[in-house]
Amino acid sequence: MSESLSENIRLLCSYGRSVSDICRRAGINRQQFSKYLNGHSEPSLASLRKICDFFGVDESEIMMDKARFQEIIRLRPPQFNHTENRFDRVIKALTSADTPTDTFFSRHEGYYHAYIVPDPGRGHCIRSLSRIYREGDKWLARTVERQMDQLFMLPATLKYSGIVMEGCNRIAIYEREDGEGRSLNATFLYPSEHGKPRYLPGLLVGFCAEGSQQINCIRTVWQFLGKQPDLRQALKKCGVVDREQETLPAFVEQGIGNDMTADEKLFTPRF
Repeated sequence: MSESLSENIRLLCSYGRSVSDICRRAGINRQQFSKYLNGHSEPSLASLRKICDFFGVDESEIMMDKARFQEIIRLRPPQFNHTENRFDRVIKALTSADTPTDTFFSRHEGYYHAYIVPDPGRGHCIRSLSRIYREGDKWLARTVERQMDQLFMLPATLKYSGIVMEGCNRIAIYEREDGEGRSLNATFLYPSEHGKPRYLPGLLVGFCAEGSQQINCIRTVWQFLGKQPDLRQALKKCGVVDREQETLPAFVEQGIGNDMTADEKLFTPRF
């Protein structure tokens, strides 16, 4: 085992009450742990993960040279009795950003009418109501979708909840159907570069738990309604759009088509 690793483990233990107390609370064999501290034995991958999870550090960090690791621990001391498991840490890393996103998402906060053509063969357009909002230090999404039940011809309302992230100055939204539904969607949108958005073109990737369960990728356009629109009217407009009776904005019509032109080599949003 490298000298840095054993020294780094000793540094973490120096923040605790005693080595015995750390082993007891972390569920690690005391005798074996002493060998790690003295550099006489190298922990297995599973043991290393248990150590890192207990102290709240990553494997990549604990393997750093002593000076760099000391600086990390100085800024972020170990968290004993750390209850955050590996899944939580992955989710935290997934939803965190290298640059501040408050200004970016504040510009896009509010309600939208989201348009898609889910079945290019039939060509019908679905208009849903989506919202981007903040809760604590995270950004979330909420979508209400209305369709017609094909058997009984009754409105079927589906609700989705998800998280909103930024990547490479793009908006990424991951949503799962509420309740017993298991449908998953991932929406990727081009943001508004300046001021409040008007239309956000993008792609919707997902599958439905019912039916063929095919993975689909279709174009979508989100039309900004504001932070406090008339929600009753906004919901009333949701559902199947009869484009013979209603003229959609030109940007929406252009952006939701799922055809490919001769010049298009990849399936990308249109704007």
